[in-house]
Amino acid sequence: MVIINYKGGQLANRIVLFSHFIANSIEHNYALVNPEFDEFEPYFISTSTKHFDSYPIGVNFNNNYLKTQLIRRTARIFTDVTHQLFTRTSLYVLYRIFKTHDKQQLVYDLNNSAFVKDAQTKMVLAQGWQFRDPENFNKHAEKLRQFFTPLQQYADEVLAIITAAKAQAVIVYGVHIRRGDYARYEGGKYFFTDEVYADKMMQLLAQNKAIGKTSAFIICSNEPVIKENYPDELLLITGARHFITDLYLLAACDGIIGPPSTFSGWASFYGKVPLRYIQSKEDVICLGDYLKVV
Repeated sequence: MVIINYKGGQLANRIVLFSHFIANSIEHNYALVNPEFDEFEPYFISTSTKHFDSYPIGVNFNNNYLKTQLIRRTARIFTDVTHQLFTRTSLYVLYRIFKTHDKQQLVYDLNNSAFVKDAQTKMVLAQGWQFRDPENFNKHAEKLRQFFTPLQQYADEVLAIITAAKAQAVIVYGVHIRRGDYARYEGGKYFFTDEVYADKMMQLLAQNKAIGKTSAFIICSNEPVIKENYPDELLLITGARHFITDLYLLAACDGIIGPPSTFSGWASFYGKVPLRYIQSKEDVICLGDYLKVV
């Protein structure tokens, strides 16, 4: 059994990490529990119903939330103090990769034979962000999409907004405006002004107009959007929406632009939607730049 014992990042980070472990657990047939997904459990069909088909995967131990949280917190507090002394005990094996991989931005391959053997025969505590299994992530992609399908109320809202947008334009882009914590992340490298986002949208608008296609832009942001900061030529669709709605709105668009983020990355994966990251304010975005994510 593997217990994910690391609560790192926000929604999309949590989904991505969980998904890599899910794919690996399906492939290697071991039980998986992720108590660190607790606050997002109510928003998805599989997590809210505690049903992952026949796979031994869940967010709680025996569907007991209090017991699960007690184990999670105790394990993390205890290993924070003792990890330099104990990594293998009669109770658990600790895979703690904060310094060895996360800090160095190195991937820990979940297909490592020692890890797989421990996962199949022992209780493993996994602490860290860079645990990855891209091969099986892609192999079991449809199953991952199934598990992280949002509840019907969010799907219905997404459908209504996309349908209205499609009635106004041929091509609908999702624009992820990420600010907030991005003022500090990587020294503010990806913290872009409204003028930068407007410039990228105007580039796409002009290119589509040249081939006779109209464009609309659905803005998904973690802060209010001031429409007055954008040119009148841009057909912007904004609103105060739940973050689940925003995430799956991006997934329903024809293309996505935004700064590097697991939020837009997951949306691209889930919806099989082309994604173009904005790396700098000088970027020129062309229709052919998009990479189809599968």
